[in-house]
Amino acid sequence: VLLAIVGVTLLFVPGLLHPSKSERFAAVSYSDDVEGFHVVTGQRAFVPAWLSTEWYANSAALEHRGDTAHLHIGFVTPNSKYVALEESNAAADAFILQTLGRRGLVADGTARIGEVSWQRHVSARGELSLSRTVGGVTVVITGSGSQAQLALLAGSLT
Repeated sequence: VLLAIVGVTLLFVPGLLHPSKSERFAAVSYSDDVEGFHVVTGQRAFVPAWLSTEWYANSAALEHRGDTAHLHIGFVTPNSKYVALEESNAAADAFILQTLGRRGLVADGTARIGEVSWQRHVSARGELSLSRTVGGVTVVITGSGSQAQLALLAGSLT
């Protein structure tokens, strides 16, 4: 009898077996992490100025040692893919190695997004990635999103 009750509950109570997208990927604010990056490094973090409301951050973190910092903001795309925005004022090659793995160290071309040139990479996971260094801050965009989604995030950064 107990098994029957549990079985019926799992079938008919919404979200127990198949949580909605919003329950699986809860939105988070990244404003404190962005401000912390500026406080630690003296550099302004690059953040999206515009993205569809169907994009939202579901993870954010700031790690630092002294005045060297690593800002991470993870985004869920409209089709539930993941795109990570990683930024650091550490040495560019060391940061790219840390973020993308050894395979990601070698750029396999460039991508022009708006007026900006980005280096294209493939991470150790086989994910498409973009990077550029501006004013001592290296920005890496990577994840399971499509090349178009990576480019959309890159183009929205200010």
